[in-house]
Amino acid sequence: MQSKLIKAFFRGTLSDEIIRSPRSQEYKDIDRRETALYDKLRPQLSGEQLKLFDEFVDLYGERHALEEENYYIRCFKFGLRLAMECLDFSDIIKEE
Repeated sequence: MQSKLIKAFFRGTLSDEIIRSPRSQEYKDIDRRETALYDKLRPQLSGEQLKLFDEFVDLYGERHALEEENYYIRCFKFGLRLAMECLDFSDIIKEE
């Protein structure tokens, strides 16, 4: 059995290109609506408003990226702790 994921982790080549998340129809619909609103709003803004809006969009994206990274780390740790607890047989193996 080959483990591409574990080997990539070992080699340091693990990246989000290896792990693809499927996009649900709900995600695609929201993405399409968000893009349409962005494209509709942007031309209506003046120079200074446009600059502020773009800065807002960038900061909003950065904050969400930090949240996603935090959730990823927390879930990874939780999964590892769960696996470690599953491997603890002290409650069923009695030493003689």
